[in-house]
Amino acid sequence: MYKLFVIISVCLLSFSASAQESYIYGYIKDSLTDLPIQDVHVSGNREDTSDYTNSSGLFVIKAAKGDTLTFLRVGYFSKKLVLSEGVLLDTLRLAMTPKTHELESVTVSAYNYADYQADSADRIKYFEQAIGYNKPLFDKSNTGAGLGISLDRIFSRKEKNKKRAFVLFKEVEQEKYVDFRFNSILVHSYTGFKGDKLQRFMNKYRPSYNWLRQHNRQVDLLYYINDKLKRFR
Repeated sequence: MYKLFVIISVCLLSFSASAQESYIYGYIKDSLTDLPIQDVHVSGNREDTSDYTNSSGLFVIKAAKGDTLTFLRVGYFSKKLVLSEGVLLDTLRLAMTPKTHELESVTVSAYNYADYQADSADRIKYFEQAIGYNKPLFDKSNTGAGLGISLDRIFSRKEKNKKRAFVLFKEVEQEKYVDFRFNSILVHSYTGFKGDKLQRFMNKYRPSYNWLRQHNRQVDLLYYINDKLKRFR
């Protein structure tokens, strides 16, 4: 009888614990620009419970009342939040503060070229592993444009699908470089725009990868933003 009581008690406790857990939905934005932040790592008390925000700043994670959520992103101050009863009832809305410093009279992100290079190397390493290619596929670049992918090394191969994958990956890397140079914190600092207005300006006047390669000084980009600002309506 005692064993039966213990079994029932354990089952009830397990049910109670699982019943308290729920999926927490959240949105994270930049405190300066009011734009969503992508790739924020969100983790809970459990080792297997984590998520990354998408391009819209959204995440979902399984947690319970009393759990502590931790928010981490390179270039931003970390944040912690203890889940209360009220928090569990609605979508979390958080703002993270970017690490910044002054450069040429404008505020710029503390996420610097070394951080960008490290992220670029990680993306390429992951891509190499994903397609099962063991030889180095990138060269170190001194142009300020990240790591150059050596597509010539694999264009002689007959694997057409891999060729297309490499071309697509190269395009993604170029877009990441544009994101790094033409970032929301810099544009916000120079224009004063926030939220939707800032996003519209950046979408309309996003410079090309080739233009940024040819104009690698910060002052060139500031002149570019100033010129576009005069035309913006």
